[in-house]
Amino acid sequence: MRLLIKIVLPLCLILIGIAGWFYFNSKEPKMKRKPPKKQAVVVETISMKPGSYQSSIHVMGTVMPDKEIILKAKVGGEVVSLSLKFAEGGVMQKGDVLLELDDSDYKIDVQKAECALDKAISGLDIEKGSQMIAKEELKLINEVFRNEVKATDLALRKPQLIQAQAAVESARADLEKAQLSLTRTKVILPFNALILEKHVNLGSLVTIQGSLATLVNVDSYRVEAQVPPDRLAALSIGQISGSNAIIHSKYSNQTWQGEVIRTTGKITDKSRMAGVIILVPDPLGLKNKKNTPPLFLGDHVDVQIFGETLKNVFSIPRTILRDGNTLWTYDSGVLKIKKVQLAWKENKVVYIKSGISPGDLVITTDLSVAVNGMALQLFSGDRP
Repeated sequence: MRLLIKIVLPLCLILIGIAGWFYFNSKEPKMKRKPPKKQAVVVETISMKPGSYQSSIHVMGTVMPDKEIILKAKVGGEVVSLSLKFAEGGVMQKGDVLLELDDSDYKIDVQKAECALDKAISGLDIEKGSQMIAKEELKLINEVFRNEVKATDLALRKPQLIQAQAAVESARADLEKAQLSLTRTKVILPFNALILEKHVNLGSLVTIQGSLATLVNVDSYRVEAQVPPDRLAALSIGQISGSNAIIHSKYSNQTWQGEVIRTTGKITDKSRMAGVIILVPDPLGLKNKKNTPPLFLGDHVDVQIFGETLKNVFSIPRTILRDGNTLWTYDSGVLKIKKVQLAWKENKVVYIKSGISPGDLVITTDLSVAVNGMALQLFSGDRP
């Protein structure tokens, strides 16, 4: 009996515990899970409208002189007079007298040349008289000797006449040379110029071919800009009808108009860019008389070059062009990813040639994940 109690009683207690667990477990309230509701992402969009746009390229450039020369003296002498505008940074007009050299020696040379010419002319007149006498003498001799003496050039003094005429021409040339040297004692500007460097001063002794000043033509400057080689095809390059350009200087917040006239003909070693030359007329504003700030040589400027007109293309901000030249579009409450073909790229704007249609709603909102078919909801401001 004791053995039976030891075995049966524990088994009964275990069975009673199991039965109690099933009973209380069956009475526990059960929560039913509901499937999560599909949540739409709110996005902002812009509607696509085709149009015609002027393509352009934004690059950096450097202002350089279009024409720069070192002015040299054609004659030597002491500088006796200087223009008040002859100073570094001064601007002078074509035909202005830059400086004058001592002309005393050159005036004496002109007088000597004039005297030599008068002497040569007198010699020519004497020789003409001698030639007439020789003809008469030859005529008398032939009358006496019955035409036995021939009328040779030497007998008629023709070589002597040619020699006298040559002496006159030589003297006249010497006079012209002396007069020319005298005029060259006044150094005259060959074009409207900026005095970049001044090499002489009052009292300086100038030699022939001695440097006087470094001049820059102010009728036009040129800007050398670096352009991606694949963009050159969209530009018009030429002296007559080159692409227009706007040059902007940051130091003065001033703009100038320019025109692409030629390329440099080479690709840079480091950046692998093509150089183009933009001609800027009247860079100092001397013709318009509006007191505008001048364009400085050596200035690094922003350049906007206008290319061909793009017709029937879509313009979008560059920030909403996605990887792989794709766009996110809103299509009846879902996202649709479209592959597009670009017509032109600029720093802030992209022009699309194909891949989207008029009226398409392009998403401007950045999404962490973009999947075709994901649910979208338009921002209230975008609703039609």
